Amino acid sequence: MSNSNREIKMIANVMTNALLSQQFITVKIYNETGDEQITGLITKINQEIRSVKISHENGTDWVPFDDILTVELVV
Repeated sequence: MSNSNREIKMIANVMTNALLSQQFITVKIYNETGDEQITGLITKINQEIRSVKISHENGTDWVPFDDILTVELVV
């Protein structure tokens, strides 16, 4: 699943800002069986493996950049 360059840049900016400010985010993730959402804190962004590590109430997940549909700051 791929996003346009503009959407990718917006998602990257929100993730970077959320990591630096330690703000909670909600990430909508593509899944073949149905899209899912994770709300938590970004603890690491790894450019080499093109994934983001999100810490949430059920543990942590590494989410591939290509699976991320949207990222929103939790207000």
